[in-house]
Formats: sequence, structure tokens, C-alpha cells
Amino acid sequence: MITIGILAAVGLLASPARQSPPPPGPCVLSDVRLTDEEDAPRVAIVVRSGRVAAVLEAGAPLPSGLRRIDGEGALALPAFIDAYTTGECDQPEIVAERDAPPSTVSGVAVGMRAANRKGLAPSFLAVEAVALDGDERERLRSSGFGALHIAPSGELLAGRGAAVTTSELALRERILAVDLGHNASFQASGGGYPSTLMAYMAHLRQFFLDARRHEELLERATAGRPDRRPPFDPDLSAVTKLLAGEERLLCFADGARDIVRWLRLADEFGFQVAFAGGGQAWRVADLLAERGCPLVLTLDWGDEVDDPDAEEDAGGGKEEGEEATAVETAAEAGAEPWKYTEPIDLRRERRRLWEEGRDAALRLHEAGVPIAFGSGGERSSKLLERVRALVEAGLPADVALAGLTSSAARVLGISDRVGRIAEGQCANIALWSGSPVTGKADLAWLVVDGQVFEFDPDEASEEDGEPDEGVDATGAWELSFESDEAPDATMSLEMAPTGSVSGSFVTTSPINGEKVAGDLTGQVWGKTVRLQGKISFGAFEAALRFEGTLEGDTIRGESGWRFSGGEETSEFTARRTPPKGEEVRR
Repeated sequence: MITIGILAAVGLLASPARQSPPPPGPCVLSDVRLTDEEDAPRVAIVVRSGRVAAVLEAGAPLPSGLRRIDGEGALALPAFIDAYTTGECDQPEIVAERDAPPSTVSGVAVGMRAANRKGLAPSFLAVEAVALDGDERERLRSSGFGALHIAPSGELLAGRGAAVTTSELALRERILAVDLGHNASFQASGGGYPSTLMAYMAHLRQFFLDARRHEELLERATAGRPDRRPPFDPDLSAVTKLLAGEERLLCFADGARDIVRWLRLADEFGFQVAFAGGGQAWRVADLLAERGCPLVLTLDWGDEVDDPDAEEDAGGGKEEGEEATAVETAAEAGAEPWKYTEPIDLRRERRRLWEEGRDAALRLHEAGVPIAFGSGGERSSKLLERVRALVEAGLPADVALAGLTSSAARVLGISDRVGRIAEGQCANIALWSGSPVTGKADLAWLVVDGQVFEFDPDEASEEDGEPDEGVDATGAWELSFESDEAPDATMSLEMAPTGSVSGSFVTTSPINGEKVAGDLTGQVWGKTVRLQGKISFGAFEAALRFEGTLEGDTIRGESGWRFSGGEETSEFTARRTPPKGEEVRR
């Protein structure tokens, strides 16, 4: 595997010491509402052995001897579920060559290798490679998340996902489900065949045909019928139930054409499919609804594009002729040089495409497609913000809430354990000051696996803060890395007054030495800078993350990049060029 060695996927920000919750024990959440209406009846929820033991109506006597948590009229909701996250487990390391090495003295082979496994790791189990540390679990809990689906990614068949909770119990006690089905995408790490979409399709077809043949060999061997002895091949055996229609393939696909390709492949081999990503899934919404295919939307629509018509209404625009005159006047007066403004039609088209991506969930809901929400490669805390934006755009609040709770549990096949507040369900419950999907609401208490976590509503999240006075990440930056294998890079950033950051990242490809670029987004609060993005090297794609402290014209911190073969990190230093305040001389 080629080590790219620069790219950035960041180490996590050091957070305050985690609170130590008491061990799970019986408790009762009293004086809480199950709906957002102000006059909703107050109930009490009894928790025993990590499960909901009972939901008592208003006025019912409370059991004695239990820890009592006074909800003070709070809204009790199921803890949120991140239905698709790819960053919380180590990715499979694939050995593509599974055959005896070819002879170096014989003639050219006339056929393909019998076991080329590039991009194929269906026997990999995410539960054996969970990388969800305590700091990240604390961050998840502070946003109301009690469980998440950890999905391996980045390969044609990347393995099977697992559902885990965010409590402080040992990992073996936090596992909700070991096998949530296979995960797939049109990607494959490593060099050589396959490396194109057409080759990916052929490679998958051949593997599924090989798996069917392998099953026939096993059946013949069991029956004592003569045939070639079946090889020991866990990957071929891993898809037996999938090809029998007993398991499901969760396919990551943003494009509508990729969704259609997976559906055709499923029809050919008779397996069930669901989808994650779904940026353009609204284009085939009727087809998805007809097939009953669930969809986990990762809501990756990018930073909001300004609406030029709204600017015109606010009186900020000019006619083209007037703008040109103003430029000439400014030039004659020796004023600041004119800044290029894109044509109005182009800006309207950018806004239309952005709204199209944002409103995909609305179109899918209208078509009757079962939807849930997942963070994909981003932080789960950002997921709630995106869901709120959907509600503001017109998605019904109950649908949005279900996409984080009950619908997410149904799509994942774990609705018998989480996603509702009902007797027998796992005690994953959040107490909010109001509906968290219709506006800013405070989280007061969270129960996960019966463990109780208290939050101070008056204590704002660190990431909700604004940049310190005088802190500005805008500018061109030159980056250097401690790792000897990491080539230098540059980035260009623009920071809004709120601390929102967008920009680009440029480095040298280790494959061919050419310049490659990717987009960055992020946030600045205090002096902390956090950036994330993606960059491609031919068939490789890496997720970038940077996190550091901005002092003057220097950012220092930790960077890292994650691709399908794992993650690498390195300390970095970024210097603004030229330093802020210096004029560029031409």
C-alpha cells in the first residue's frame, strides 16, 4: 500500500477530564414529558438493569429505594442514533494476492488469477476494530447521542458494521449488534486491477460467482460427492447468506447512477440493498420507494451558498452597467482595486445546486423513502445541526426526529433494542429543555445503558464559542510536517466573523509528483482551528483533518489523514504568507 504521508486527518482536541458516572443502577426519571406540547402529561420512567422497566402515568406512585432524577418538565426523547459513521474503526488491511505466486520461467498465463481480492474484505468485522475512545464518546453524549452504527468503508466490500453505545462501560458491554450487514462502495485501495468503475463491476460479479461456486463445492463435499476439495476461504463464505437474500448490502452511493448500478447488481444476484450517502438519491426517489430501499442520508451538502436574489432584495446589488462605472470611478480615485463578482446567473445556479443538495431529504420523504441520518466521515455533533437546517427548510419535525431515533433503529434492524422509550427497550434516554430539532435546546440529562450523565445547560459547548478578538485564519498558509515522508503543502483559507472557515488544500501526489487539491471547511473558536476535507490521488481518496492553535501568523497542531487502509498522523506547522498586515508588493 502506498503511503501518502502528508495528508491531514487530525488528532482530536484535548477535552476536559471526563466525569465518572456512577455504575448503572436503578433510577427513576420523574416529571418528564414524552411530547413537545407544553400541556403534555407528566410521566415517570423507571430504569432497572440498563433497560426501561416501566413508564408510569402522571400521579402514579413512584417506586421506593431508587435514585430519583427530577426532570422538572423536561422533554424525554430516545437518545440519538448516528446511523452511519465511518471514522470510528480501523479499516481492513486487504491482502489482494491469495494465489500461489506465478512461475517466473513458464510462459504467459492465459487466465486471470483465481483469487484477486483487491477491495474485497467481506469477512472483516468492525466490532473487532472499534476505535471509539472515551473523549469521543463524551463528545457524542454532549450532543445527545447514545448509539452509533460503525461502518467499515473505502472498499468494494469493506466488511460488516456494528452498533455500539456511548456509555462508559467496557466495550463488550456496549455492543448492541455485532453484525449489521455488509458495507460496499465503488472504491478499492491498492494498485493494479481493478481501478475503474467498469472493472469494479466485473470484479464484484466474478467474486459473487466464485462465492456461489464455493458454496456448491461445500455442499458436494458435505454430501460425499466427488469434486475438487473446497478451499478454506472466509471471504467467500462470508457472502453466502447475502447471496441467499438473508442479509443486506449497505451501499455508499451519492450519485443517482451509482444507486441504479447497485440495484441492477442486486437484481442479478438476488441480494437485498440499502444505501448510505444519497446526495442525489432524490433523482431516483420513486424507484427507491417502489423497491422499499432504506436510505441513510449523510447530509453532506457543503457550506451554504449565498442567495444572490436575497442580496438584491436587501439592496446590496448593482446593475452590471452601474458596477462597471463604479469600478472606473474607484480606479480614477486611487481607491482599493475592484473585486471580481461572478455573473448573477452563475451565482443563482450555484445557489440552486446547493439548495438541491440540502433539500434531498425533503424530496425523499415526499416520495415515501424510509430515511435515517448518519454523519459519514464527519463528527456526529455536526449531524444535529444539519437536521435542524432540514427542519428550517421544511422537513416535518417528527420526521427529522425519527431519522435520529426510531427510523434510524428500524433501518439498522435494532428497533427491538433502541430508538423508542418503551418497556423492555435499552435505557438510552435524553432529557431536553425543548425539541432539539426545531431550535436550540439544552441537554440536561442523558442515560445510556442505564448510566446517568448530567450536563450543565448554562455551560455552552466549547465548539459553540466565537474566535477570540484579533484571531483570523484568513490568508495563504505554507505547511510543514514533522513526518519525513510528508511533502510540504499549502492552504488558502477565508474565515467569516462567526469563525466559519472555507478554503482549499494543495499538495504533491506521491504517485506521480503532480499537484493535487481538495476543499477544506472548518471552524475557529477561541484560538483553536479545526479543519476537515477530502483529497484524491488517482483511485485513492483520503479524509483530511487538521487541528491546532492559531497564534499570530502561525498555526501549530496535529494533522492526519484517513484512507481505506488506515490512518496516519503528524505534527504540523502552518505559517501565513505574507504575514497579516503586510502589503503584497507587485
